[in-house]
Amino acid sequence: MIRTLLCAASILLQVVSQSDFDALPLRLEECLTAGTDSVRVEFAPGLYYYGEEHLRLEGLRRPALSLSLEGEGACLVARDPGTGYSPENGYMDTVTREPVYVRAPAKRAKFWPLRVLFRKRVFKIPCNEPDRSPEMVKGWNIVLSQWYKGAVYPVLEIRNGWLYFKRETYYGTGMWSELRFGRCLPRYVLCPVPELKPTVHVCGVSNFLTVRDCEIGEIRLEGLSFVGNREGGSLIALERVQADGIRFAGCSFLGLRSHVITADEASGVEVSHCVFREDYLSAVRILEGSRNARIVSNRFLNNGLAMSNAATVVCRGVDYLVSGNYIEDFSHSAMGLGIHYTLEDKYGTCGVVEKNEICMSEAFRSELRPTLIDGGAIYVNTGNTRTVIRDNYVHDIVGPHGNRGIFADDGAVKVEISGNRVFRIRNGYCIDLRRCFRVHRLPDSKIPKGNVGNRIYDNTFDGRSRIFVRRDDPSSAAYNNVRIR
Repeated sequence: MIRTLLCAASILLQVVSQSDFDALPLRLEECLTAGTDSVRVEFAPGLYYYGEEHLRLEGLRRPALSLSLEGEGACLVARDPGTGYSPENGYMDTVTREPVYVRAPAKRAKFWPLRVLFRKRVFKIPCNEPDRSPEMVKGWNIVLSQWYKGAVYPVLEIRNGWLYFKRETYYGTGMWSELRFGRCLPRYVLCPVPELKPTVHVCGVSNFLTVRDCEIGEIRLEGLSFVGNREGGSLIALERVQADGIRFAGCSFLGLRSHVITADEASGVEVSHCVFREDYLSAVRILEGSRNARIVSNRFLNNGLAMSNAATVVCRGVDYLVSGNYIEDFSHSAMGLGIHYTLEDKYGTCGVVEKNEICMSEAFRSELRPTLIDGGAIYVNTGNTRTVIRDNYVHDIVGPHGNRGIFADDGAVKVEISGNRVFRIRNGYCIDLRRCFRVHRLPDSKIPKGNVGNRIYDNTFDGRSRIFVRRDDPSSAAYNNVRIR
């Protein structure tokens, strides 16, 4: 039975068992209905399994409300709904409390995909894989690199050195894109139906906490560990929330198949001293209309396992700060800033990215990994009101082709890049702010003029850089950028 302790206007809910955890949503609702302004949930060490949207706050107008969830040693895991195998499921070991990776290692195809004659939407790639009949590969998928996306297709069979798959989904990037960009051969990852040990738990739901259309004082998650969930949505979804603070401190997020924390028109999000490791998509997403986000002093390790272009940290909000973080190993980009040129900047996206270290480890660089081409450790989209990238250390970045250090793409505007150190970028520019005058003429473009308002100065790098400044734009400048030998 969940324990409730009263202290003045505050309520302490103690969770010491799975039954306590199952009863938590109802007990929390009762506290809020009673008008309590301070609720603290304290977890004892242990494993707790949550269902879809285990905690959901919607339509609250409680500007004085303070809700905290705390628990060193408490591990929260997605429940197994018992619906059988799905390629979207995640897995965790209940003994080690570590995520279990069930995909095969990344490999390089011997050639680009070829159509199979007289078989509709069927393609094949040459590979070094043992023969497997259609019955043996039932339920298997292949993740195939296509430019800046990892396309997922069902495997039909593997025969005589050829892997056959069916194109059921169109991804907007051609299967032969990488022939055009750098003539690099595609990479692929096989996703077989796993054979699991008894200690491996199936994670079959996605969302733990949803806060939607609320005005509240503070929400705080501290010391909790989340291991494994199912693909789809976000583990923590914050939508249209006004708050003094939504804080995540000292938590760990491991092996998550969905996005981890998403703030969409949510104010006051703060993520500090957390660890994000072996997650598949974005760890933190600060989307349009979100204000005053702070992402400070976190560690992001070996994320982007889905082989997609989802940046580890995405910032498209207003007055965001990303500072003092360590980001190591990723698929396409460590940070994604600004908004795409086809989107209208309704809120004025702006912020500061400073004093972060971004790199790829020696082990990551020494093996073929599920990485994509045409990216940047710090990737900047076209639309910005004022984005400042300063005093960061970006180093030891590798990839198949065109993997830059700092990359301002598609005629990016109103970007300041200063005081950064960018070293050992193996196959791309250290700093790349490329010319793209035609961005305003592209289909559905919302940018009136590209390559304006950019200032690039006091940066140090040891390789090639491409820094373009418009001569007809007095607000742009480039100076004191030094290449060392």
